[in-house]
Amino acid sequence: MIQFTEVLGFSSVMPIIPFLGLSLGLNAFEIGLILSIFSICQLFASPITGKLSDRYGRKPLLIFSQISTLIGFMLLGLANNVWILIAARLVDGLLGSNMTVSQAYISDVTNPKYRTKTFGYSSAVFGAGLIFGPVIGGLLLSINFSAPFFFAAGISLLSIILVIIFLPESLKKREDKLEFKFGDIIPIKEARYFFNSAVIRGLILVIFIYTLGFFLFVNSFPLFAEKQISAIPQQVSFYMSWLGILRVIFQSVLINPIIKRLNENRALAIGVFAMILAMVLLIFSNSYWIVYIPFFFLAFGTGVGRPILVSKLTNTVKREETGSLLGVNNSLTSIGQIVTPILGGIILQFFPTQILPIISAVIFTLIIILWKWMIITPDKVEKVELIEKIK
Repeated sequence: MIQFTEVLGFSSVMPIIPFLGLSLGLNAFEIGLILSIFSICQLFASPITGKLSDRYGRKPLLIFSQISTLIGFMLLGLANNVWILIAARLVDGLLGSNMTVSQAYISDVTNPKYRTKTFGYSSAVFGAGLIFGPVIGGLLLSINFSAPFFFAAGISLLSIILVIIFLPESLKKREDKLEFKFGDIIPIKEARYFFNSAVIRGLILVIFIYTLGFFLFVNSFPLFAEKQISAIPQQVSFYMSWLGILRVIFQSVLINPIIKRLNENRALAIGVFAMILAMVLLIFSNSYWIVYIPFFFLAFGTGVGRPILVSKLTNTVKREETGSLLGVNNSLTSIGQIVTPILGGIILQFFPTQILPIISAVIFTLIIILWKWMIITPDKVEKVELIEKIK
């Protein structure tokens, strides 16, 4: 319930923030820079918040981060100039890293045997929040432009109250001392270790390219829709809710039957082709209702593709190395989320809007090329080498 309220508040305002930037007189490039602030802050703040929660407990850090998110949403609702908007993203990004602490809490209270299942429930809750949040935000826009931000702030306040009253401290044994290293933020040592394997290196690169293609479009979509089809914030919120609904359906209902009927490689290829098709259709989309069609293919592609990629990545290492490998992958994903709003802003500011989906389509095409030459072929080579060693 607590995690649901967090995601509900977050997702209700995210499609609207670019329009807030437009209302303050910013151009697409400037909005892209501001959108990247949150991801830059999170890159550094998330591991630090995790370390602090190891030392001082999950509950205090969870409350502190939620209060920061509450302040960030309040500032967005009050923003009548660019500096307040920047301050809102800084406060929420630097101090509101509650997802890291939430995941640590779930890990604390869950038996290792059922941890994967529990994180699956957590992912489902996250998906539900992404469905209802944009719809509520879009409906609240009929009141006034600030209403969704104050709603998100109210949801954060409710979440804080729930944590204080109902959530016990989960950390039984705390760290004796607090120590921060650069490697906690950018895991260079672990990256060098995992990159020695051609298959792991290829998979990480493919996931990074997927991140670039997907977030380049999604982070810039509100501005793309405003420029290409003159969409209003309410309509963009409904688009994002539609995407969330379809992704939950595809991930929960279709992915297992598809993988059973095909193999993972073919399912992934179909997913990537679906994302390319979505981008091609968006190039020619010129009305509000037409955009729902390419979003169907985008949701299918991402709903099938990313779980397969992450599953393949985690299956390349021993169980005790999974956390370190995902840490490397998450750091690269964070870098992708920093770069893509800026790149999207540049494209939409200085080029025709159609260039945005064209570039995303080209990036997705690279996945197919790299999959053949950097994953499948090296994987066969490594297996042959292993057989030779056994002989």
